[in-house]
Amino acid sequence: MSALAFDVHRAFKTLCEAGAAEPLVEAFVETIGGNIATKADIAEIKIDIAESEHRVQAKIAEVQAEIGGLEARLYRQLWIMAAGVVGLTAALVKLLG
Repeated sequence: MSALAFDVHRAFKTLCEAGAAEPLVEAFVETIGGNIATKADIAEIKIDIAESEHRVQAKIAEVQAEIGGLEARLYRQLWIMAAGVVGLTAALVKLLG
């Protein structure tokens, strides 16, 4: 897809010289109304995006910390179970031996 280059200033000057600029500019403004983003609008959106990214990163860090805690609890429970199995095996060997 190619972008169409349009020199607005040159077109405006040409239309002014032909005496047709005012009605076209009015039609253009009516058509687009307030649907064009200004630099201030874009700057505000960039700030919103940066703040959202910060919140997402903070939430990711929070979830990772929670996962780390759950992982530690899981390993602890596995070691307790393994010790129980070893103890039970030793007791059974003693009883049967």
